[in-house]
Amino acid sequence: MSQIKSQVCGWVEQGHITQEQANTLYRQVTELPDASSWRSLIANLLLWFGALSFASGVIFFFAYNWQSLGRVAKFGLIEVAIVLAIAAFAWLYYRANSLSAAAHSLRHSHSNRSNQCNDSNNSRFGATTANGVLLAASVLVGGLLALVGQTYQTGADPWQLFALWALVIFPFAWVAGFDGLWLLLVGLINLSIGIFLDSFSHLWGAFLDEQSQLLIFICLNLSFYYAFVLLGRNAAGRWHAPILEYACSLFAMGCFTWLITWLIFDDLFKSDGASTWIICGYFAHLIFGFVIFRYRLPRIYPLALGGFSLIAVGAALLSRLMFEDNDPIGGFLFIGLYIILASTGLSIWLKALSRKLKPQSESMSELALKPAARATQGKVGDIHE
Repeated sequence: MSQIKSQVCGWVEQGHITQEQANTLYRQVTELPDASSWRSLIANLLLWFGALSFASGVIFFFAYNWQSLGRVAKFGLIEVAIVLAIAAFAWLYYRANSLSAAAHSLRHSHSNRSNQCNDSNNSRFGATTANGVLLAASVLVGGLLALVGQTYQTGADPWQLFALWALVIFPFAWVAGFDGLWLLLVGLINLSIGIFLDSFSHLWGAFLDEQSQLLIFICLNLSFYYAFVLLGRNAAGRWHAPILEYACSLFAMGCFTWLITWLIFDDLFKSDGASTWIICGYFAHLIFGFVIFRYRLPRIYPLALGGFSLIAVGAALLSRLMFEDNDPIGGFLFIGLYIILASTGLSIWLKALSRKLKPQSESMSELALKPAARATQGKVGDIHE
């Protein structure tokens, strides 16, 4: 399908066909979403909103009735809710595997083929009913930990609550292997580290300034990103979490761009070895990412992040060099022109690269999914089925 679309785009650019003829071809070869696809999307959205609403409702119930409930009632209600959620996850999990095994035994009929397509759409990004229930249980675990700390006044710092919460739900995320829990886990880790650095800033203020703390978040989220990129190359594996990869890379590159811009306006012309190493590390990461995501693991999103980050850093450098001793009017015009031209050129290159890489990525994904599908046909307990 992508090869046909790319060929049609080439015909339009070369003048062999008109845009109206290209639109007609697109309508003929493109599969529009049908009613079942829309029902699947709405069902998934209602599933996640329902799971999160249930967990939030339980927590707000305790907050509103805090004075009316006794200690036993508080712990009993939230523990019963967690146990019921985990039991519902186990039942839905094995029920889905039983239905999947039955569908594999009848996979030659046309009706079962359509049902398998719908199941694969429903389990995209690990979005299954069982995983939605497990997400609610993971949120309730945080409520239980907060209840313990509030009831017994343990004196623990807030960062310990979020760190322990992340540690407890790690088995849930590993079992489920879907984006929602991985994203919650990584978010809790970032939050706990941020609160930890802020709580003890008076102890290491001379060793870790704001720039060093920002560098910690950059290294942490880049480590998560590359770990999931390398471990999640198999689309059917539990480490395949594209939404988490997008979030980690966006947060890391945003912090990296902010840090380099900070250094440009603060320490660029100072003889500071740490600043020099950070700037060299930034450009080394851009080169490394270009080689990896252009030739080894072709992906457009990280290339776009790196390109626009470099444009932002270039604009900051031009602002520092031009506004220090020159008239700012002409400088604003030049910098605005630079941003427009650089962004346009990068967008054109990314669009051309996307057309070139789409057929390759689809063929590679088909080759990767074939052995995974064969391996899971006779296996009971695959959570993504």
